[in-house]
Amino acid sequence: MAQNKVLLKDIANSLGVSTTLVSIVLNGKAKQYRIGEEIAQKVIDAAMTMNYSPNLIARNLRGGKTQLIGLIVTDISNPFYSAIARIVENRANELGYTVVFSSSDEELKNTKKLIEILLSKGVDGLIIVPCDGSEEIIRELHENNTPTVLIDRNFPNSDISFSCLNNYRATELATQHLIEEGFENIALIGYKTRMNHILDRIKGYEDSMKKAGFEKYIHVKKVNILNPQAEVHSALDTLIKKKNADAVIFLTNMLTVAGLYSLNEMNIKIPNDIAVVGFNRNDLFNLFYSPITFIKQPLEIIATQAVNTLIEKIKNSELEIKSMVFSEPQLIIGASSKKV
Repeated sequence: MAQNKVLLKDIANSLGVSTTLVSIVLNGKAKQYRIGEEIAQKVIDAAMTMNYSPNLIARNLRGGKTQLIGLIVTDISNPFYSAIARIVENRANELGYTVVFSSSDEELKNTKKLIEILLSKGVDGLIIVPCDGSEEIIRELHENNTPTVLIDRNFPNSDISFSCLNNYRATELATQHLIEEGFENIALIGYKTRMNHILDRIKGYEDSMKKAGFEKYIHVKKVNILNPQAEVHSALDTLIKKKNADAVIFLTNMLTVAGLYSLNEMNIKIPNDIAVVGFNRNDLFNLFYSPITFIKQPLEIIATQAVNTLIEKIKNSELEIKSMVFSEPQLIIGASSKKV
């Protein structure tokens, strides 16, 4: 019978340490991340005893940096994340690094597995779009001195470096624009999540509505992040028919697209029946019969900043480098948010 493949977590469990620590040691970076010689040797001995890829261990212990960085996004097929991936790859190539891509599908277990796999490949650092519930495992990376930068999303009250949008300002801009156009009953559709980027967007909308005296018109609908289409349709039906919303803000690119499809199915005309503001550019927005107003993220700035910060961390492993950058949004106004 074939012997089961030994995994990093098997070595970690046998020693009572984290898989991250095991990965760091077996990638020849124990000194870089200030891991003691005694525990490092125990990890190496256990790996050899358990027959964990001896050739890989030897190669990594002989080598230094691999010039590889890992990028974990939620869904590489999402145009927003594929655009980020391309910018990350281009900037990394300019700096002499190769990028290994992967998608977590917003699943915590996938994020854990991908981090383990990327570390086992010897990546010098990680750029991560964190999913809901991933703060602990990412903090573990940070505490073990694995060069890590968050992109698109961040954790509040954390000292982990990030490059993100000023999400509060984004929906503040969108809501103020709709109010200035003469809309009052402005609704919002987002995701069910504890992630800070969505919560900040909701707060930007709510605060703007309260400031304008429209608190009674605050309507926030949250849909399942993994299967939004049906729930977006239901949310719009409720907002339009029961709440009499005259405008709606969608909090992501995918939600905007799902909303446009749903409104077409419902024979709801934009902006005659309801005004729309979306998030992030999509080719569909300009091709739509009513060009869509949307919040534009400066992706080039956000992604380039993430790479620059990560490479600086990799090259200066003895320095405590922190970079926490919020980039400013821009409102691109189309016909979909005009009062008719």
